[in-house]
Amino acid sequence: MRPSFPLSLVFAVVVLHAATPPQGVRFQGLAKKAAAARDGGHVEEALSLYRRGTVLQAGWVEGWWNLGTLEYDRNAFAPARDAFAHFVKLQPDAAPGWAFRGLCEFELKEYRASLEHMQRALLLGLDQTPPLSKVTRYHAALLLTRSGQFQNALQLFSQLAVQGADDRNTILGTGLAGLRLPLFPADVLAPQEELVYRVGHAVHEGAVRHEAEARKEFDTLIEQNPHAPELHNLLGQLLLTSDPDAAVAEWKKELAISPDNTPSQLQLAFEYLKRGDASAGVPFAREAIRVDPGSFVAHNALGRLLIASGDLPGGIVELEMAKKLAPDSPDTRVELASAYAKAGRSLDAARERAEFLRLKKGQ
Repeated sequence: MRPSFPLSLVFAVVVLHAATPPQGVRFQGLAKKAAAARDGGHVEEALSLYRRGTVLQAGWVEGWWNLGTLEYDRNAFAPARDAFAHFVKLQPDAAPGWAFRGLCEFELKEYRASLEHMQRALLLGLDQTPPLSKVTRYHAALLLTRSGQFQNALQLFSQLAVQGADDRNTILGTGLAGLRLPLFPADVLAPQEELVYRVGHAVHEGAVRHEAEARKEFDTLIEQNPHAPELHNLLGQLLLTSDPDAAVAEWKKELAISPDNTPSQLQLAFEYLKRGDASAGVPFAREAIRVDPGSFVAHNALGRLLIASGDLPGGIVELEMAKKLAPDSPDTRVELASAYAKAGRSLDAARERAEFLRLKKGQ
């Protein structure tokens, strides 16, 4: 999936506060020649001129953008990456610059940097350029899946479904995230492909609120694959809003098949917390920590459940562990502030409330 729109049109959207082009007869002449070469389709000449121009004026925002897009269009991803790196240094709030930098890094298999920069682009906002928004979400979702961050990947795939992305690779990617398989769509083996696609299609239908169709597909998949992991977990997530009791039943069926399925354990823990039945939720949170001791979500869940069941000191210990594992989580900070307040630790509570407000402001 690649952007299929004139990249030059994006520039007018992203450069909101670009510096005034540097003055000087020599530079102005070079800039005009570069633009004419670009508009005339003389790519090599345009590249040469833009390179010279950015050497003359390192702060030439438009020059770095055009250099990056020209290199990107001819699949020269390393120089394109470098040009976009200069561009975002000058325009740090320009989401498309970060998106293209991340897309270049994806092609260069610099996956960690790619994911970081595409997530930054999505955080800054790409709504004014929907095609770029789609392609960035897609590649970020692939990398989240590959790195085992399946739930975060499913969130992006759900957003893509709402945006109307329903091509085969997107559906396969959705299925991989749903089945918790850390692969790219191109790496799916032939015997797996039908199951992965059908799971992806069912999740896609749920994301666009076709619940009846999605449930029918999951029911068929479960009937045909009674021992396949993740299917009951995904069906439970689908049913949570409309039929929470059925969702709970599905998660328990999942745990009968896959006892170490942390998503089902955590879903049950939080559902029992929501219902005010903390004692029923505690065992599921403890099991989630046993399976994944580094999960801040599991420690957060157990902390809140322990506090709700009357064990305030134990709950604080778990919330402090959640904070240690994910210091930028505002939800943990606000829960910890409340717990400290209940324990009479007013200074600690004030500190955590201040951190909560700071983190929420930065989101």
